[in-house]
Amino acid sequence: MGKIAVYTFMQEGGAVPAQPYNAAAWKEKGFDFICFVRKKGDLPDYCGAWYIDELPISWDDALLNAVIPKINPQSVLEGYEYSLWLDGNVAITGDAIYVHCLEMLQRGVVYADLAHPSIRSVYSYAWKVWRQGLEPFKVVWNAVSFLICKGILPGAGFHDTSVMFRAHENEAVLEFDRWWWECLLLRAGSHYDQLMHIFALIDTPSLKWEHMSSEGLS
Repeated sequence: MGKIAVYTFMQEGGAVPAQPYNAAAWKEKGFDFICFVRKKGDLPDYCGAWYIDELPISWDDALLNAVIPKINPQSVLEGYEYSLWLDGNVAITGDAIYVHCLEMLQRGVVYADLAHPSIRSVYSYAWKVWRQGLEPFKVVWNAVSFLICKGILPGAGFHDTSVMFRAHENEAVLEFDRWWWECLLLRAGSHYDQLMHIFALIDTPSLKWEHMSSEGLS
């Protein structure tokens, strides 16, 4: 098994995620590339560099199926201690991201994500979700009310979770991911993981995190 699972999710009937740059060379250096799907059906074992794997559990809700592997790497990845999650619209376009992952591994980083290039508040993001019709007002209001009740201030920050590096068996990371999942589904309810991300991160003080470089990604 490789040291680091680079993984993503492909919706039913959707396009195969962009092929990761120079994948064959980096596979020899310990990276494996996994694309999860709800049902494998007639799909081949490999689509280019991506190994196609079926989710161990799935629902009829297509948007939530994409969040299952994203927030729960420990439940879908066997034999890996480290993972690099990529949203389906993120592509690896250069070697720099692989080098960065190895460097973070060597430094003992257990969690890293991206600084968002434009959004600075989860409340701005919630407004965007509602304004674009991505969730009904009631769902967005439930999430916002939950965050306000938990004391999340507008200046608490906002992270881009389209890319995440994790030592996903680390106890602090496990605690964070499980709390993030519970808040998303049971406490506030939504399809959009970033609505609850900053709260779960703040509310897991044992988790040491950093922002990672976006070099080699697009």
